[in-house]
Amino acid sequence: MLIRRKYVRALSSYLGGLIPNTEFKFVVDLGQIERGKLDRSGFAQLGDGDTLLPPAIGKVSRTNAEGIYVTHRDRPKEPRLVGRREWTRQEWAGPGQTRTVTEAVDIYRDCYPRTFVPPLGIELTVVDHAGSRLVTSPASTWLQTPEAEVLHTLNLMLELFGEVEVRHENLTSFLPPHTRRVNWTLLPPGSTLSGVSAHVAGLIGRTAPTFRGPIMSRLTFLASRNPPEVYLGHGGFHAYVAYVFPTTGMTILESVMPANATYVFAGNWSSVSHLTKSQILAGSHHHARIIHDANWETNLAPFAR
Repeated sequence: MLIRRKYVRALSSYLGGLIPNTEFKFVVDLGQIERGKLDRSGFAQLGDGDTLLPPAIGKVSRTNAEGIYVTHRDRPKEPRLVGRREWTRQEWAGPGQTRTVTEAVDIYRDCYPRTFVPPLGIELTVVDHAGSRLVTSPASTWLQTPEAEVLHTLNLMLELFGEVEVRHENLTSFLPPHTRRVNWTLLPPGSTLSGVSAHVAGLIGRTAPTFRGPIMSRLTFLASRNPPEVYLGHGGFHAYVAYVFPTTGMTILESVMPANATYVFAGNWSSVSHLTKSQILAGSHHHARIIHDANWETNLAPFAR
């Protein structure tokens, strides 16, 4: 069954005919997807067995990669750090003189309390099948896999590609011989700041100008610590850069998004690179979470050496 919709609200119209406990996958033939959608999806250049957390291009894919906050409007507001910004002002510099001063400050607002719901972090895999290049979802089982998860996966692929086919026969033929996560790539040595800056330039350019200075200050500080290995995130990890410090045994994941945080992991890079986005953000695996405030550099320095 081929589904061409922007969004599906109920599964019964499309999967209701499946026999209970039937295993199925959502499949997209990349050869049928128009070039613009294919490029935005992040799968245009991937090959057989490559597995990627899709980039955040819309509401569903953003929720899949970043999670969501549930706001509690029935509770009193409370102060919350909403970002670190640069302000430029004129300062008195003597009789009849002023000078321009730019400084970074933490911005707090009174906000309703909220609860973070970690992302599902559904990853999709490219498969070469019968002469076609397909993108497939993880396998689900009708009436066993939670309906919300199946619906989310369907809408994720519709948002990315505009169409999805339901396959429930010969599913073993949609398994590549090997799978390889491609969420991270190693940055060539000797180009830490320039390479990272080029990689995240588009993201930084879309933030408010007052946020850009503090973001670049954090990237400059991490580059100055001379990490021997730096990994760039792709797809749903695109806003993250991983800095590996063997001396301390720590890996630092830095996000270039405002009002986010830096995650510190103990252990080798291989173990960190296999974590899903949900595992990273849920808080059960990282050694420390350092918010982007005035004390960020001081709090991070012991791990970055």
